[in-house]
Amino acid sequence: MVLRRRDTHLLTAHPELHKLRTMFRRIALTLTLFLPAAASAQTLDSSAKPPTLDQLETRAREDSLDAEAHFRLATRYYTLKRFDDEERELRVTIAIDPRYAPAYLWLGYLPFDRKRSLWKDYRKGRVPRDLASAVEESERLWRQAFLVDPLVDFRVIGAEPPTEEMVVVPEYGRATTDYLLRLGLGAFGAARYELAHSALTTWAERAYHNQPLDSLPDFLFWYRGLAYAHLRAWNRAAEDIQTLLRRSLRAERADTLIQIPLHTSDYQYVLGVLYQAWRKPAEATLLYQDALAGDLGLYMAHVRLAQLRRASGIWAEAIEEARRATAANPDDPTALLELGIILSEAGRTAEAEETLRQASSANPRDPRPAYHLGVLEAQLGKPAEARASLAQFVARAPHTPYESLLADAKQRLAALGP
Repeated sequence: MVLRRRDTHLLTAHPELHKLRTMFRRIALTLTLFLPAAASAQTLDSSAKPPTLDQLETRAREDSLDAEAHFRLATRYYTLKRFDDEERELRVTIAIDPRYAPAYLWLGYLPFDRKRSLWKDYRKGRVPRDLASAVEESERLWRQAFLVDPLVDFRVIGAEPPTEEMVVVPEYGRATTDYLLRLGLGAFGAARYELAHSALTTWAERAYHNQPLDSLPDFLFWYRGLAYAHLRAWNRAAEDIQTLLRRSLRAERADTLIQIPLHTSDYQYVLGVLYQAWRKPAEATLLYQDALAGDLGLYMAHVRLAQLRRASGIWAEAIEEARRATAANPDDPTALLELGIILSEAGRTAEAEETLRQASSANPRDPRPAYHLGVLEAQLGKPAEARASLAQFVARAPHTPYESLLADAKQRLAALGP
């Protein structure tokens, strides 16, 4: 799993973790540079050397439409404290791919990187007036990252990454209990999710022995639930997030260790994502609809409802939900692309062609509309237009994320002839 930016807010509540921050941060960033975003099951080759700054800049320049290339360059600029350059590359990443969740996280942390004392002010609710708007934007970006992908890697950079020889000693003293909390948070930050949920559960059993469920802190259910989700233990993940939903419905105050400002609709949405991954579309549908009833602007719920309807071949509802997604967030051109694809699959080819052209215009850095437009134009008996669209895709699309589409586009071009 690629190690993304940390959940630094944990440091404000656990000052003893500060001394471990630099070490873990370096490890996390090194792994980020090595592993591609989608390589959750890949292992790290410890003998490899990280790419140099020149290599990263060259790749970002040559693969100018590869969001991952720009994100990796941004992480290197971060290590060099070149925050303006980091911000530029992160914004390019999002411009290419508005659904690139980790980039939103890193952008959200920039004000705190530029002024380290801001974390302390933020925890105390005493943000300087001149930074108030920047902090509000950070919270918006954190929430955006999470809503795009609830399983985006939130890294606890301030916690110690557990080593293989780490064990939980059977002693029941206070030191062991505190250690379990640090171990659980550190394991979560290092994508050691099985160890994370185990340590956090054991910590809660010791720290809250014989106390009622309502006494357990929110963050336990939050991080443990997400750990279960990463392990695809959907039933356990749903139980923990359901606990947070019940508390939110009772208007209980959120735990300070949950950095992202989430509300009842957000928890309903997260549960919907879990049930969708659990292949329980009926339950997921109801949760998304409940979430939208409380927050009409929760456009990713529309996106996911459209996915469910598309998978079931319920085209009218799939199209309607995709249209609602574009209306709820016109700043995400990916929603237009998704609408165009659904229209095409539903046989509404004229609307699909127009929508795909709109998607291409809305985000000129995204090569995918050209591919889908070329495929559709070939089906409509427009060989000249199809050749132009597919050739445009082949000329512009970076190889790394679009290898299979490039191969298909080249085959289609060959079939269309000169």
